[in-house]
This record gives sequence, structure tokens and C-alpha cells, in this order.
Amino acid sequence: RKARRLMEMSLSPTGWAVWLLLAFAASAQALVHPVRRGTLRHQPAMAAEEENEESKEILGAAALGAISAIAVTDEVGMGIITAAAFAYGATMANGAGKAARVGGRAVFKAYETGIDINEKYEVMEKTKGAVDNLLGGLPELSPKAAAKRKAVAQKQVAEAAAAAS
Repeated sequence: RKARRLMEMSLSPTGWAVWLLLAFAASAQALVHPVRRGTLRHQPAMAAEEENEESKEILGAAALGAISAIAVTDEVGMGIITAAAFAYGATMANGAGKAARVGGRAVFKAYETGIDINEKYEVMEKTKGAVDNLLGGLPELSPKAAAKRKAVAQKQVAEAAAAAS
């Protein structure tokens, strides 16, 4: 029942991707820590840095899986399944795991680059302002607004004809 309500939420594909990214961040952390904690116990500084990099790779792999599945199938459920598969695959030591980690690393690097560009050039604020300006003029273009303008014009003509008689 709760899952159905979640599926009926009116989120954009980007909103779902962000939601999935956050959801799988927690699961990726749970997958990484039990495996690595015992093997790197004697090197705490290096272990923390390596775990951070692995977490980024797994998180990026989950995002890659979710976004690609949603883009191809247009279904959030398939995005969730694919994100979980990519996140789990990134923890494996085989060729598929390596591919998932490389893809995840690339996605996370692109994310970090996007954040840096946004901080430097304030892209989100400028884009929001441009979209607000664009959408500010749209109500006048809607059919409802056109009908209202036509009714107002007809009323003015009728009032002018009544005043002339």
C-alpha cells in the first residue's frame, strides 16, 4: 500500500533519480562497510579514504543504473531494480564489478563537476530566473486566457455599441 502511494507521487524523472540516489547511498554504505572494516583495520586514515572512494563508486553506479533504466523504460520500478543491481555489482571483484565501479566513478565525477560549476557560475539561480521569466508569460498564451481576452473584448464592444445608441 505504501509502495503504491510512493509510485503515485508526482515526481519528475529527475526527482525520482535523486530520491533513488539517496536511497541507495544508504544501502551502498551497508554493503561496503562489513566487507572492508576487518581488512583495513590497521590503516585507519587510508581505510577511511578508500572507503570514501568506494562509496562514491557504488553511489555513482547506483545512480547510473537508475537513470539509465528510467530513461530507457520510463518506469521507476525498473530504475530501482537496476540501481540495486548496479550498486551490488560495484561491490563484486569480477569484471562486471570493475565496469560498474568505473561507470560509477565517472557519474560521481560528473556530479562533483556539476556542483563545482554551479557554485562558480551560479547556474541554478540563473536558470531558475530564466525559467521563471519564460513561464511568467505563458498564462497569456493558454486557451483559457485567450477565451477570457475574447470575452473582455466582446464586452467592451457591446458597451461601446450601447453607449453609441
